[in-house]
Amino acid sequence: MKKGLSQEGLKILACVTMLVDHAALLFGGSPWLRVIGRLAFPIYCFLLTEGIRHTRDKRRYLSRLLFAAIISEPVYDLVLYPGVGIWQHQNVLWTLALGCAMLWCMTMIRKPIGKLAVMLLFALAAQLMRASYGSSGIYMIALFALCREVPEGKWALAAGLLAINWLMGSFAVPVFGLDVPVQLFSELALIPIFLYSGRKRTYSKVVSWGFYLFYPVHLLALWGIAQCITGALCFGI
Repeated sequence: MKKGLSQEGLKILACVTMLVDHAALLFGGSPWLRVIGRLAFPIYCFLLTEGIRHTRDKRRYLSRLLFAAIISEPVYDLVLYPGVGIWQHQNVLWTLALGCAMLWCMTMIRKPIGKLAVMLLFALAAQLMRASYGSSGIYMIALFALCREVPEGKWALAAGLLAINWLMGSFAVPVFGLDVPVQLFSELALIPIFLYSGRKRTYSKVVSWGFYLFYPVHLLALWGIAQCITGALCFGI
């Protein structure tokens, strides 16, 4: 097995960059913190394709994602979209769960046209649900899965990821006098992904569930910190 990042190493990197992104979203700061956060979602997409490829029980794998999405939704709405209708935005775990179901369906279909139809169906579902990243998130997940099946898939993956992120649109940051959409920096996630060794460092169920629960727990922790800061300012502390 080649040297490089383990599966847990990639998960930790995704968690840390997501934490930085959400902290910047809640507390402000340099827009470059949001750039760091762009690495998280592509890594999660890649890890999802790894998971669905190697799991012995796809039903259980999907069930864990759905459970995490359900318990995360109230926290997600409270922290990132307070006062907004609960159906206006759905957390990213719903996108990953839809992507998982899509990949499961695609493994049972051989014809490319059938796989395309499944992808478009789940992309529409993500849009209708208003899941985070919407149809673009589903396309990204499908891209990671399909590029495994073609020669020189890394080049196709890099080009496809660039196209998806370009079409998503986002605010821009200045780079050498040019305004570069921040979403394009997601391309940098390919560096650690290409360094992935295929090695899983631990098979601990506690650690595995910890990664699932990190999403709602870190959001709740950030919200708690924000409330403490607001309270301190109100009382002049």
